[in-house]
Amino acid sequence: MNGFLTEVAKRLAERWAVLLAFPGLLYLATVAIAYTLGWGHALDVRRLNDQIGRWAQDPTLRSVGGSILIIAATLLGSVALGLAAATLGRAVSFVWTIPGRRPPAVWLTRWRRNRSQQAKRDADEPFANADQIRAAISRADRISPFEADRPTWIGDRLLASRLRIDRVYGLDLDAIWPRLWLIVPETTRTELNGARDAYTASARLMGWALLYAVLTIRWWPAAPLALIISITAQVRAREAIAMLADLLESTVDLHARELATQLGFPDPGGPLTTDEGRTITFHTRKSRWDPNSSAAE
Repeated sequence: MNGFLTEVAKRLAERWAVLLAFPGLLYLATVAIAYTLGWGHALDVRRLNDQIGRWAQDPTLRSVGGSILIIAATLLGSVALGLAAATLGRAVSFVWTIPGRRPPAVWLTRWRRNRSQQAKRDADEPFANADQIRAAISRADRISPFEADRPTWIGDRLLASRLRIDRVYGLDLDAIWPRLWLIVPETTRTELNGARDAYTASARLMGWALLYAVLTIRWWPAAPLALIISITAQVRAREAIAMLADLLESTVDLHARELATQLGFPDPGGPLTTDEGRTITFHTRKSRWDPNSSAAE
């Protein structure tokens, strides 16, 4: 038992170091550089080296008590910054998946929808040749798997999974997912959790980009740093959400019939039909306000 607890503590410490401490320490180092150099001497390495030398010779910092205080403050600061980045990441994740029914998000939604519709019209152009049609189809798919209906590609990709599951199987993903989660194998859960964690990490990385953007007020090189980090976060988020969406659809493809059987519906063999899916959705919805719910009043 002691060995198990030790291993758990070790893994938690490693996770804490990777998610909070190390990125926070890097950020604190950047803050020190920004404070020392400012805009006027942004790339003056000699000035930075001289300041580090003065800090190293400071009697307060060289004392045991001062050293302990600096180490403690640095660790606490790095953890606090890591928590701040995680909080900003949750806000970023919300923005990435917002429906976009109000300004300014609705303006971006309208712009993306217009581009999506134009690509669809180009693909349906009767006088277009094969290359033009393929290019238009590729452009439409890059914008959104279906007609764009969200301010971001990430929101549209998640929506596309819901639409596909509803149109093919007649299933409401929100209603059936908790039940489906209980019957899928552990390996499937691991894959889904891995994709979700990758997306969360991407949103957290965008949170760090926002924190680096704040340093631009004092030190202009923080701007390209923030830009590079934000681009990396966006690319990783799209990759993670594409994987997560594919896994969600695959889980329904492979286990929808098993879910129906577990809920007591007969198994005639073959894939789940749309009519069967509508019946399952009807029985799993429990909102009193949904007219298609068995609990509707």
